[in-house]
Amino acid sequence: MKLFRVCFVMLAGIAAAAMGGWLGYVRTLEGEKNVTYGSPALTAEAPSKAAVNENTVMEFVYNYNDGFSEVRELLPQYYMYGWDREAVEKAYDTWQMTKFSADRIVFAKNMDCESSQHYTLKENNGYVAVYYKNSDVLKEMTSTPLAALSEGDKKLFRQGVDIDGEVNLMRYLEGLET
Repeated sequence: MKLFRVCFVMLAGIAAAAMGGWLGYVRTLEGEKNVTYGSPALTAEAPSKAAVNENTVMEFVYNYNDGFSEVRELLPQYYMYGWDREAVEKAYDTWQMTKFSADRIVFAKNMDCESSQHYTLKENNGYVAVYYKNSDVLKEMTSTPLAALSEGDKKLFRQGVDIDGEVNLMRYLEGLET
């Protein structure tokens, strides 16, 4: 009878250990659902909504009646960080937004006036100078001395040469330097 008790206790212990092992295994599997090992699992994520950040370029395009445009680029103010398209449109409601992304926001506005891209080139202290057209407001002095130019060019710059457009002005000035 003693042998029977020992065998019974041993079998009960083995059964309890097996049952405990099986319950532990089942609970471990339950806790590891949706867990993968080895290479990371690929999951599809919804694209995040674009928002203004410290690197977003804000581009403002002014379109004038005379056909010229001016572009100004700025970085947003810190309080704008995190703004979505709707918040930016609300803040800039007098502008037409033509592009919105985390990298760049483009605004356009039609101006009911002429641009300032009308210039007169004339002599100033022996050099070619650029003035805003129909004014004595100096835009810039060039490094081109009038003495280095032909007599015909000297006469032109003493009278004044009108140029329209920033790009045309740059090209003309580059031509003078060569």
